[in-house]
Amino acid sequence: MRRRRNLNKMRSIKTKLITAISVLIIFLFSITALLLIDDKTKELSHDIYTNARSFSELTTPKIVDLYKSLLAEKSFVIFNREVKDIFRKNIDISKIRLVTYAGEILYDSVQEKDRSYEGETRHVADQDLKARLQRNLPSYLLASGRTVYLKKDSEGNYISVNENEKEVTPISDTDKIINVVLPLPPNYSVVFDVTYENLNARILGTTKRIVLLLVFGVLLGLGFGWVFSGKITNPIEKLKEGALIIGKGDFKARVNVKTRDEVGVLADTFNKMAQDLEISTKAMIEKERMSKELEVAARIQKQILPEKLPTIAGLDIAATVIPATEIGGDCYDFIQVDPDTNIIYISDVTGHGIPSGIVVSIANAIIYSYARSSSMSDILFNANRVLKNKTLQNMFMTLLMLRYRQGKVSYMSAGHPEMLHYFAKDKKVSTEKGGGIALGMVPDNSKMLTESTMSFEIGDAIILYSDGIPEAVSEHGDMYGLQRFKRALNDCGELASAEAIKSALIADVKQFMGNAVQADDITMVVLRRV
Repeated sequence: MRRRRNLNKMRSIKTKLITAISVLIIFLFSITALLLIDDKTKELSHDIYTNARSFSELTTPKIVDLYKSLLAEKSFVIFNREVKDIFRKNIDISKIRLVTYAGEILYDSVQEKDRSYEGETRHVADQDLKARLQRNLPSYLLASGRTVYLKKDSEGNYISVNENEKEVTPISDTDKIINVVLPLPPNYSVVFDVTYENLNARILGTTKRIVLLLVFGVLLGLGFGWVFSGKITNPIEKLKEGALIIGKGDFKARVNVKTRDEVGVLADTFNKMAQDLEISTKAMIEKERMSKELEVAARIQKQILPEKLPTIAGLDIAATVIPATEIGGDCYDFIQVDPDTNIIYISDVTGHGIPSGIVVSIANAIIYSYARSSSMSDILFNANRVLKNKTLQNMFMTLLMLRYRQGKVSYMSAGHPEMLHYFAKDKKVSTEKGGGIALGMVPDNSKMLTESTMSFEIGDAIILYSDGIPEAVSEHGDMYGLQRFKRALNDCGELASAEAIKSALIADVKQFMGNAVQADDITMVVLRRV
């Protein structure tokens, strides 16, 4: 009878343990799943918004140009092929319409999917949409019915405004966009309809995987509870033997004590200690391995940069890279093409860390191999072609390249921040125009590359920099900005060497940041004409 009571008690404990473990796993997985799905939805919604904004800004001029050169000239087949190629760059755009300011629909990608439209003149029926066509600001219709216009401030930041250009609540990660209207003065607007089918599919897939993982976790918890609760008694000798085994460094050792008194509690504590030691040891080994790999990767990337600055007739040079993490995404280099000609460039890959460092290495090798091409456009064309085909879709690189030959400077920009030019004669600072598009964004950038020339007199200084400088943030959340950067250069432009100018500029940025964490790589190249 006594043995039966003990057996019933054992079964009761086993049931409670299994139930408790199962409920805990279900609860933790459910909370984690809800948070994960919510974060994933917000992340994907934000990506759809930013991608739709960038996509509309980049493709609107091209669509209008294609219409003028092809569709308006009755070349529908070629026009349609080009538009389909544009569609492939953003799977979240379901429809494109080209509309005049007066509301006449010139092209509808749904109605004209396979053949040119030949019916009566089409007009926009929605009066709200028609009003948005005639405004000179891009506008976003949200699922809530709210229309938000985007306006850029003097520093190029987006501000959300209404139709009267008064600031309103920005588009949040929970807002869903119905369509985007991007006017192209003086006559055209392009309407981009946004779809969330891909987002919903990805969320559904994530939910299914979480459910499967939950089922697996519950089954694992049930099995663990069954096995663990079935081993209630265990002699103290096994606890001693387990301690000796762990003392030799085998942290996988466990003791099976089946008693339910203090010895059983001690055995549980012992097993937990062994498990924690195993996890801590593995984590420490993995951390050490990652630290060594990062150290090696940092040394490799450092070797990509010039070991020492070159000696170029007529130039005084200074340069620096201050990465935000062990591996940075910025780079600069000096390549001698012939005794009188040198290529100088600075580049910035999206983000930082190991992925950006890999792209930097690829780009550096490409540019070096094509450096003796007849023109800078050939170099950037080939670099863009390789990066587009050999890197991730969301990895881009801005670049600013100069060709220096016997005191003459020509340059070409691929979406990089415009350089600063200090004129010694007038003691003033101006910006040289940038332009272009980042490498790796489009398959063919040949039409977007423009070579410019500039005067470079003795005493003048040229500053090449990455966006980590103007976008540096202080402890109070203020941004350093281009205007402050120009003022700092104006104050130190007369210093006697490029190294002194560089040190003064970096010191000004560091003083502005104070104790704030550096969020992006800071890179600068100073060229001073002597």
